[in-house]
Amino acid sequence: MKKEEKNKPEERKIDNKKYGKCEDIKSIPQTPLVTGFETIRIRIKTELMSVQECERLRRLTARDTRIIQDYLRIIYHNEDRKFFYKGELKPLIKTDGKVNKSLLDCLTLTTSSKSENKIRSSVPHDLKKRYPHCSHDEFQECRNKATWVYESWKALQRTSDKELSRPQFRKKTPRQLNKGIDGRGTLQVHYDPDNAEAKLWLKLRDSLDYKGEGKKKHPKLMLPLAYSTYHEKKFKLDDIKTVELVYQSSKQQWWAHFKKPFSVPSYQSTNPPAVLGVDLGIKKTAVAVLLSSKGKVTMDELCFIVNKERQAKIFRLDKRIQSIQRELETRIMDGHPHNQLNVKLSQLRTRVRAVREQELGYAVNHLVDFILQLKERYNLFVSVGYPKDIQKNHQRGSGNKSLRRMLNMWCYRLFITKLKHKLERQGFEPYRVVAVGEKHTSKTCSRCFSKNITRSSQGRFVCHQCNYELNADLNGARNIAKRLINYALEPVGKFKEKNILLDTLSGDFHDLKQYERFAPLSQWLKYSSGDTSFL
Repeated sequence: MKKEEKNKPEERKIDNKKYGKCEDIKSIPQTPLVTGFETIRIRIKTELMSVQECERLRRLTARDTRIIQDYLRIIYHNEDRKFFYKGELKPLIKTDGKVNKSLLDCLTLTTSSKSENKIRSSVPHDLKKRYPHCSHDEFQECRNKATWVYESWKALQRTSDKELSRPQFRKKTPRQLNKGIDGRGTLQVHYDPDNAEAKLWLKLRDSLDYKGEGKKKHPKLMLPLAYSTYHEKKFKLDDIKTVELVYQSSKQQWWAHFKKPFSVPSYQSTNPPAVLGVDLGIKKTAVAVLLSSKGKVTMDELCFIVNKERQAKIFRLDKRIQSIQRELETRIMDGHPHNQLNVKLSQLRTRVRAVREQELGYAVNHLVDFILQLKERYNLFVSVGYPKDIQKNHQRGSGNKSLRRMLNMWCYRLFITKLKHKLERQGFEPYRVVAVGEKHTSKTCSRCFSKNITRSSQGRFVCHQCNYELNADLNGARNIAKRLINYALEPVGKFKEKNILLDTLSGDFHDLKQYERFAPLSQWLKYSSGDTSFL
C-alpha cells in the first residue's frame, strides 16, 4: 500500500506535465480566416420548358415576393412590442438588432417544426390563412429572407447619420431555396451526364396547385440548366446548400444563383507598408501606382491597363448603333415599317454589352495579378477612386454629348465590386481595399497640391506652380493613394472624433487603428521645394 501511495503523486506529476503540453499546443495563435459567399450563376434553359412550367416559375417568385413583403410589414408593426414566449416577456427585436425568428413564427404560423408545439390554435397574423397551400418550409425560407433584409437595414441605420428609408420590395424578390438535410428540403439537384440537352437539373418541390381531372396536384417543377465545364471547375454539386431563382429583365432570362461558402487565411504581412492607388478611366481602363515608405516610385510599381482592340471594337459597334438609330428616326417620321431595325438594335446592344463585360473581366484579372506580385514585398493596401455621381453631373443639356456617351459605357461601380470580391478570395480583408472619393484628383497636382494646372491633352498634366509634368492618369492615381493616407493619418470632423474611416462605395466604416502602420507614409503628404526625391 505504501508503494502504491508513493507512486500516485508521481503519476499526477506526469499527468500535469502532459496536460501542460496540451495547453501549450492549444494556445498557439492561429491565422484569422476571411469568410464569405461566392455566387455562381447558371442560366435556366427556358427554351426546353413548356409554357405552363414557365408560368409556374413566374407565379412562384411573385408569390414569394408577396410573402416576404407581409413578413416585413409584421416586423415593422411589432418591432417595439413584447410578447409572452415560454413564460417570459420577450421583444421581437433583440438588443443587437436581430429578429427572434421563433417568436416571429408564433406570431405568423399555426404550424411548427418542433414536436413539442405542432399546432397553435390562433396567431395574431395568420399567413397560413392567406396562403393556405404554402408549406411550412416555404414560409420559413421567406421568413429568413425577410429577417436578413431587416437586419441589414438595421445595421446600416446604426452607422448612418441620416434616417434611411425602410426596404420595400417593388420588384420580384426570390427566397433562398434550401437543399436541407439529406436532400429533404424544397430543392434537389440531379446530374445526368448522358442527357445531351441539359446535364444538370433542379427539382423544386413547391406548393403551387393546378387543377387537373377534378383534383389538386403538387407536381415537381424541373428546371434544366446550362451546365458547362466552367461550372464543373467552379464548384462541386455536394457544396450546393442554397439557390436563388432570379429573372433578368434586360435579357429576359431566368438564372439560378448558387451560393458557395469559402474561407481563406487572412493576408498578414510584416513587410513595410504601401498603398496602391487605382484611377479608373475611359481610354485607359485603369492606372495603378504604388506609394511605399522608400519614398520613390519605380517602373515595376506602375501598371497601365489598356485594351485597344476591344475599345476599337466597341467604338465600331457604337457607330453602327448610332447610324441605325438615325435611320430608325427617319423611318418613324416617314411612317415606314421599322421592325427589322429594332431587332438589329437589340442584337448590337447585346454584342456591345458582351464585349464590355469581357474588357472589364480582363482589366480586373490583370490588376489582381499585379497586386498579388506586390503583396510579396509590401504590407499592401489598395485605394480605388470612386467617381460618385459623375453621370448626374453630366446630364442631357450639359453641351458634351460624346462625354456623356462614354460615361454611360463606364462600369466603374461593377469594376470596384469585382476587384474587392477577387481580392477577398485572396485573403484581403475589407479594410485593406477602400474606395475613396475621386473628386478633384485629376485637377490637383500630386506634388505640391496646387490647382493651377493645365491639361493640353487628355494624357498630359502640367502644374504651373512647381513646373511638374507627367501623365494625367498617373497623377490622378497618386492623388487617390495619397487621399487614403490623408484620411488615415489626418482625419477631420466626425471621422476624427469616432476614429473611423469611410468606404464611399459600400458605406462601411473601418477602425483607424488598423491603419496605424501608415506612419512611414506621411512623407507623401509633405512638400518641400528643396527635397523632391520622393515626388
